[in-house]
Amino acid sequence: MANEEQLFMQILHSYGPLGVFIVSALGNAIPYSTIPYLLFIVIYAGSLDNVLDQVYISVLGGFGAAIGKIVVYYFGKGLRLVMTKEQKHNMEVFIGLFKRSTFLAVFLFAALPLPDDILYIPLGATGYSLLRFFIALLLGKIIITGTAVFFGSTYSWLLEDAADTPWYITYPSLLAVTLILTYMVAKMDWVRIAKGFKEGGLVKGTIILLKETYKAIVSLITIPYRSIRKRG
Repeated sequence: MANEEQLFMQILHSYGPLGVFIVSALGNAIPYSTIPYLLFIVIYAGSLDNVLDQVYISVLGGFGAAIGKIVVYYFGKGLRLVMTKEQKHNMEVFIGLFKRSTFLAVFLFAALPLPDDILYIPLGATGYSLLRFFIALLLGKIIITGTAVFFGSTYSWLLEDAADTPWYITYPSLLAVTLILTYMVAKMDWVRIAKGFKEGGLVKGTIILLKETYKAIVSLITIPYRSIRKRG
């Protein structure tokens, strides 16, 4: 994505630390676009020799990333308005699987290179505490940004393929992935899945999880057919 790369690098070189905050916020405000922003920060951090500057960039970048994810959180809140009662219930059960460890789950998803929006969107849809969400998110994003700053080479292979993709293909694709995954999470019967893990252990729970995933995929694929039948 040459145009995006030029824009982000221009922001970084023009605004310095403030540019790191802006790039981090933009890179996280669009669902599933966390990886590219790390590349630009790694490139920028390569010119910093002072350890304190690197720590400062890590914190500032983490803060920007957390701000960006607030947009994703409210995206989930918006989706709640168009969800059916059953989908809302499934979302609540999905979040309920984490029980008291929701804060830890948000932190771990933020601190690790995971598709974190699959958790954050349901949290927004179910009204999880914004303050707790932001604190856990901020801590996690500081860690992953700091890791990228100090060990940028670890992430370079993840960014290689994304670098040449035009923004007008990348962003719609990321949005499509977000909607697809969110739809699947909402369609899965998390009550049945939770009961399977609780009563049948790991094996039975996993089998039920796979079955529900399959049903969600089938439901997704047959959306056009069902729409045509309703119109008919």
